[in-house]
Amino acid sequence: MPARSLSEWARAEPSTRDAVLALADQAVALQPAAEAVIQCARLQADTTPDQVEEARRVERGYQALVDQLHAIEPDPVVGDPLETLLGRHLELLHDAMGDPSPPEGLGRVAGELVGLRDRVRRTAGLRGRIVADVPGL
Repeated sequence: MPARSLSEWARAEPSTRDAVLALADQAVALQPAAEAVIQCARLQADTTPDQVEEARRVERGYQALVDQLHAIEPDPVVGDPLETLLGRHLELLHDAMGDPSPPEGLGRVAGELVGLRDRVRRTAGLRGRIVADVPGL
């Protein structure tokens, strides 16, 4: 059986789509804090206790989103890519704090998360139509 498309899933499960979109929005909102943690780790040889606590706070934020995603149990068409991206964010944060040569930043992973969030957003309804089908949007 072929997998459903994102828009088929969204039409069939609008409340789950809304919940996934909310999680994706929160994940995108965490990206500046994650990027700041990574850049501080790159620029400073020794991290301060405040920086370590900030890294842990951001990691907890992403982990909470992963846990919420598991609780929602969305279709793999959206759940798998979102979980993968959240996991990559967590890996990059972990590497930034524990690796002698931290990553350069979130890079393309940040863009992929925004892109996924935007694709989910375009499946939302607006005046009875899917946003992707509304001219000018």
